Amino acid sequence: MRIRFHRVGLIAVLALLAMPAWAGDGVRELPTAPEMRSAPGTDYLLRTVNFGGATVSLIDVHSGVGDWSRPDAAKLPALPSPPSGKDGVQWFYGEAVGWMAVPTGWHVQRAAVGADATARYTFVAAEGAASGWLTYAVIPACDECLLRAAEALLPDAGEQLAARHDSTAINLGQTNPVMSWQSRPDDCTALFRYRSGGLTVNAAVLSSVPVSALQSGKGALSLADIYVALPASKASLAEYLTGNFRQTFQACRSPQGWAG
Repeated sequence: MRIRFHRVGLIAVLALLAMPAWAGDGVRELPTAPEMRSAPGTDYLLRTVNFGGATVSLIDVHSGVGDWSRPDAAKLPALPSPPSGKDGVQWFYGEAVGWMAVPTGWHVQRAAVGADATARYTFVAAEGAASGWLTYAVIPACDECLLRAAEALLPDAGEQLAARHDSTAINLGQTNPVMSWQSRPDDCTALFRYRSGGLTVNAAVLSSVPVSALQSGKGALSLADIYVALPASKASLAEYLTGNFRQTFQACRSPQGWAG
C-alpha cells in the first residue's frame, strides 16, 4: 500500500534533497552544475554484480529514516536496450528510480533517499561536472517538493505553490537560464533544453497524473525528472538518456503514482 507523507520530515527532506528554490523576481531557477556530494561508504555503497550479461552497479543508500535502502539483486527488472550509437553507457540501479543509464567512465557524486522515499542520484564526468553531469530524481509523495520541482514547468504547479505561500505564481516557461527549446505534449510532460556552463542541458520532467490531481483527488501525483548536461556534440546520447527515462516513467499513465 502506498503511504503519502505531507508534513512529516518535510524540512529535513527539503534540506537533504535540495529541491529547486524560488527566484525573487518571478523566474524559476533551473539546475546548474551540481555541487552537493555524498560520502562513499557512509552515505552510500556500490555493489557490482553481473546481470543480464552485463556488469552493473547497485547503489545502497543510507536513507532519511536512518536505515539502508538496498536493491535486491534477485528482483531486478530486465535491463533496457543500450544506445545504438557510438557512445556507451554503464548501468546503475537505485531504489525508486530503477535502472539509470550513465555515460561510460562517469561516477556517482551524490546518492540520497529522503524520509518520504524521495530519491536523487547525481553523476558527473571523470574530469568533473564542468565536462558533464546527470541527475535522476523521483518524488513519490512530498507535495511541497513536487510543486517546487514542477513550478514553471508543468501546468498548475506554480499556481498551487503560490496559493500555499500567498505569493505570485511563476508562469510556465519563465526560467533562468532561458530555455532554448521547450515542449509540453501533455499536462504531465515538460521537455526542454537550456545552456549552462558551456554545456547543453536536456531535461524531462514527468508527472504520473496532472498536477491538478493534488486538488481534485483524481489520482496520486508523483514526479520524476532527469537533467542531462553534455557537450552539444553528444546530442544523440542526451536524447537516448531522456528517452529511456520517459519509457520508465510514462507521464499521465499512473493514477496510483510511482511508489517509492
